[in-house]
Amino acid sequence: MNTIPKHPARELLLELQRRVPAGQHFVQEAFSSEHRHPVMVKLSALRPDTFYLFDETTSVALCDTVVDWAARHGGARLTLTCPAFGEAQARQHRLQHIAGKLGRIRLLAVGQPGAGLASSTRIECHTITGNPLARYRIALVEGKSAMLFISREGGGKPSDGLHSLGFFTYDGNTIDEVAGDIDSLVGGLARRLATFERLEVLHQATQRITRELESYSRRMDLAVRRARRRPDLLTPARFNRIVGQAIAKMEQLKEIPRRALRTIDRAPR
Repeated sequence: MNTIPKHPARELLLELQRRVPAGQHFVQEAFSSEHRHPVMVKLSALRPDTFYLFDETTSVALCDTVVDWAARHGGARLTLTCPAFGEAQARQHRLQHIAGKLGRIRLLAVGQPGAGLASSTRIECHTITGNPLARYRIALVEGKSAMLFISREGGGKPSDGLHSLGFFTYDGNTIDEVAGDIDSLVGGLARRLATFERLEVLHQATQRITRELESYSRRMDLAVRRARRRPDLLTPARFNRIVGQAIAKMEQLKEIPRRALRTIDRAPR
């Protein structure tokens, strides 16, 4: 019987490292900076439910890693996008090989899939040419061993080689919501992948709050150190001003997620 490893991220990331060239074992964390410089993270240190910027090689490797995960651990259904012309045909033999290990494979391809895929009873093929899903690279495993990798093209500057923004997760609620969005897009009932966009906005807001808190904490620590060196300078008026600034900063930070949620609410479905 297939069992899910206790630490699935470790297995996923070890396999990913084996697939990616040694010179590309770092990715950039999205919406984060340290002293105005990008935060680079080792592949072995990637965290679930965190947005990163991926180059094409790493994005494809992560997608392939999830496909192999599904083949090893089983699953009720694997949903896989092939956003490049000819990609579905290139994957044909691999998908036919693993189809018997899964309940079903749903293939979402730009262009027409090969005849072998279209005629398979275990592979459900859909053309997504012109569909919003054509911008996404997705490998989604539903069932007991649920897992998701999803990235959207256009995440970074082409000059940086960062072409997509995405994350991986084992969270059942997120996986169910993304699967529902895909169903709606395939059926023509929606125009966007709402769950991805909502998580993107919320993660960006969270990272901004974190940066603001870290910056303000450094300024407060500096003020405390100065006051200890010269306690005569910490007058009641100055103390009250520092406290007032802290209260004002907290109110400003509260407004960041409120604006993010208002943005989500205004977005067309």
